[in-house]
Amino acid sequence: MGKGKLHELLAVEADLEGRSRNIMNETRKVFKDKPVLFMGAVRNYKPFEDDGIDYPSEFQNLTSTVDEKLEYTGKSIIKYYDALLQKEATNQVAKADLVVDGQVIATGLPATFLLGMEARLRNVREVYAQIPTLAIGTEWKADEAKGKGVWSTVHPEESMKTEKTTKSKVLYEAKFPKEGEGGQSIPAVIDKWNEVINVGKYTKHVWSGMLTPARKSELLDRIDSLLRAVKKARQRANSTEVLKVNVGKSLMDYINQ
Repeated sequence: MGKGKLHELLAVEADLEGRSRNIMNETRKVFKDKPVLFMGAVRNYKPFEDDGIDYPSEFQNLTSTVDEKLEYTGKSIIKYYDALLQKEATNQVAKADLVVDGQVIATGLPATFLLGMEARLRNVREVYAQIPTLAIGTEWKADEAKGKGVWSTVHPEESMKTEKTTKSKVLYEAKFPKEGEGGQSIPAVIDKWNEVINVGKYTKHVWSGMLTPARKSELLDRIDSLLRAVKKARQRANSTEVLKVNVGKSLMDYINQ
């Protein structure tokens, strides 16, 4: 790997790893299933009789050698191992300060820590995003008598206690024939209906340990500012010059000696 920035090395690391893995898988498969590629042969025919049929020689070409295959595979392994070592070595010195709106929150944070912190802060934000807030449209006041962070409604909730009652009204009075007179008695006509009446009043005082919507927005804004600062710090840390260290060739030379 040539000299460059850490973020440039991180961009190609996955490609180098994938290429090395694919080549090793292919080499392993060739060694297992196609050993014939490493064999060469010639078969000649000689008849016993002078006038016998003379068949042409049969050839099997040697496609490659195991050493050649190992050398080809080793090149991709060396590139990947060197990139991996350079990344890890550079990460040990790749650091940046965490600055939020001009305020230094922490100094000398490693790039790997900053990378993980982005994901962890997003998890924190998901928690804060679910904070319940005081009902809008209700007037609240801080109620320290009940505890820190407790709010009470300024105006209590009022509601009526009701009961259902039956009422009636005589529409027509009953009529009875006078004594000695004929005729039928006519019963009274009475109208009945149900009414709901107020029999009392409930007064409900409410208090809550929720946050105001403004306070919740303030907390989320701080987390967002911190997330942006962590990302910028990580980018600064990843601009560190890559340390030029190598290990791949030494490993492969030891294996293949």
